[in-house]
Amino acid sequence: MVAAAFLPLPPASAGSSEFTWGINGHPLASYHGVSEEQQVAYLKELGLKSYRVDVQKLDQLEELDRLVSMATDSGITILPVLTPALDLKEASTETIYTTSRALAFVTASHLKDRIKVWELGNELENFAIIQPCEMRDDGTLYPCEWGPAGGLDPLDYYGPRWDKVRAVLRGLSDGLTAAGGQFRTAMGTAGWGHMGAFQRMQQDNIKWDISVWHFYGEDPEWALKALAKFGKPIWITEFNHPKGSTDGEDAQAAGLKKAMKRIQELRTTYPIEAAHIYELMDETYWAPDFEAYMGLIHLDSDGAGGWRPGGPKPAYNVVRDVIRREHLVGSESQ
Repeated sequence: MVAAAFLPLPPASAGSSEFTWGINGHPLASYHGVSEEQQVAYLKELGLKSYRVDVQKLDQLEELDRLVSMATDSGITILPVLTPALDLKEASTETIYTTSRALAFVTASHLKDRIKVWELGNELENFAIIQPCEMRDDGTLYPCEWGPAGGLDPLDYYGPRWDKVRAVLRGLSDGLTAAGGQFRTAMGTAGWGHMGAFQRMQQDNIKWDISVWHFYGEDPEWALKALAKFGKPIWITEFNHPKGSTDGEDAQAAGLKKAMKRIQELRTTYPIEAAHIYELMDETYWAPDFEAYMGLIHLDSDGAGGWRPGGPKPAYNVVRDVIRREHLVGSESQ
């Protein structure tokens, strides 16, 4: 059963001078042929200090180790997103927990004290959103004539599926704890209206150190205001112009510039520590889906079944210039 409304904690301090611009990428699983050295070089040129990468399997550990070392040498931190390769629909809760714990434990044991922040799961709550005619945890029927729930309320998540989401989060968290070391954990949602998932995590006694939010185009202030009540710093680990450059590369550049400016404004009021653009390179292999066009850099076929970097989009220059200008203003104010 879902408990009553959560008790808010005092808001975390806002306006911290410690802020990191970062970006997402998939160096362990995608765009084979684009070297990790090239990807790190792009981040360095852009002025980005964090690379958010998905880690799904233990056989990616050796490559992740190399990436962490390479990035560290360039003054860039890696933000691993632990997303165990599981079929949540088919796997049992026990299998989900065990697999998740193993991924976190082995990975964190190997990289102990080299990774300071681990993100646990990615948009997992989407799996649990309640659908028409499903039973809420309070025993009421979610109306059959409605569409999927908006995620704002804790009851907007279907109990049996939420149990599996909880198993992932607990498994990952327990694995990290067992590995030891000094680190913080980041957990959150896909954005939209999915604030109720944080309350579910709190009710389930799932602990986290950093609240994660995603946004694409919409103003996130309402969410930041709500997240601040949990008393934790906030990381925006995905943002971009909606659907990337599908409505034109200039539109993406303008939308991304607007989003970065808005984050700069909101940092003065809310405890935002980091923001990660989604994403470094296009994923051309997903075309015609919009996921193919989210990058700052084109991804071209090498004609032999692999990939190579194409040219930068206008959004690439926008990101570089916004960050350079921010650094210039910061140095002048010191």
